[in-house]
Amino acid sequence: MFDALKRPVGWILHVGDLIALALFVFIGQRNHETVNANPLLGIAQTTLPFIVPWLISAALLGAYRLDARERPARFLARSLNAWLVAITFALVFRAYLLGSATIQTMFAITATGFGGLFLLGWRLLFLLSRQSARA
Repeated sequence: MFDALKRPVGWILHVGDLIALALFVFIGQRNHETVNANPLLGIAQTTLPFIVPWLISAALLGAYRLDARERPARFLARSLNAWLVAITFALVFRAYLLGSATIQTMFAITATGFGGLFLLGWRLLFLLSRQSARA
């Protein structure tokens, strides 16, 4: 399950995923003019409900497994599958941490779409740079 993190590619994906999710949260906070006394702490606290479910689902569903002979579409499909599982748990986890009994529909749609765009977009760029390095 965590064997992929024993290789450099797994660590690059891991760190890139964390940066992509933190960037997603940062932009979301900037768009809503969320003010926090410590911006880094605010981003970390807001990113946590997304990162924890992502790391667990990505590890369990093979989103960190990347074989050199594998078609990129298969890797991206596993990543998408892991994101759809993760965002479901992330929304519930976030609502729990905020003490909310509901999840706003527009937030769920936005977080699913834009969070997935950041995460899968970063992974696509990673694949493209990896393929161009081999050529």
